Amino acid sequence: MKLPVSSLLLLFSLSGLFVGCSDDAPGAAPLTPQQKHEKAQALLKPSIELPASDYKGAIQLLREAAAQGYVPAMVDLAGIYLGGSKDGSIKKDRIVAFDWYRKAAEAGSIEAVYSQGFIRYDEGNVEAAVPYLQRAADAGVPEAQYLLGRILLQQRDVKAVEYIRKAATSDRAATVARAAYTMAVVYQKGWAGEKIDLPQSVEWFKRSADAGDPRALHLVGLMYIQGAGVEKDEPRGVSMLKLSAGQDYPAAIKDYITYLQTHDAAAHADEIRAWVERLKELSRPESR
Repeated sequence: MKLPVSSLLLLFSLSGLFVGCSDDAPGAAPLTPQQKHEKAQALLKPSIELPASDYKGAIQLLREAAAQGYVPAMVDLAGIYLGGSKDGSIKKDRIVAFDWYRKAAEAGSIEAVYSQGFIRYDEGNVEAAVPYLQRAADAGVPEAQYLLGRILLQQRDVKAVEYIRKAATSDRAATVARAAYTMAVVYQKGWAGEKIDLPQSVEWFKRSADAGDPRALHLVGLMYIQGAGVEKDEPRGVSMLKLSAGQDYPAAIKDYITYLQTHDAAAHADEIRAWVERLKELSRPESR
């Protein structure tokens, strides 16, 4: 059966509409490097429309953006190869990761310089790591300041405290948490030429706890519960202890269980049981 001319014209006109909506339509503006990067990030995040991450599709877009000099794409490529993909489609490859960080660093990313140093440090090559870390630390990268400070601390270099203090007063909570904890220990032990100063040590432990470090939350929580070195504030201390336990810090879980057992155990029976089970899970080899 032949379709009327009017029907054929309608089909052609609708077909033209669909073609015009395609990303590959002739005359459509090409994606910018930033748009390619954003599209790649979307492919890496599972959603209702995309149940699993599309690493290969993302890498293709990232490579295209990187080839156009887009630094964030280079950094993302390095990160993917450094850790590998969750689905196993992309294997870990430190050599490739380091090379992408090198390209990003040459394009002006000081964060990539730190990442180069971190890779060398993680490989156990401290001597090779230091020049990268030094450069990034002096440029103000908190993570580099902290790691370089730790290295210098092990070498008993008095400059260690200067770098760790900078990291501990930065605006990056995760780094502040670790660096402030280290500062607390420096004043507790009298390391790197510093005199033992317990009040200052307590202040650094508190700063670390405020930034979320589980070790500091545990320690400062107990201090508030017992009124040791700080004004006693049991509710605050218990809250900090629970926050630390919630980060799967075994020592905090044990002390929180003990606290519940000695404060109306019957009323907290279910919670105690749950924490005991969590502690057992953490003690299994596969959880370590």
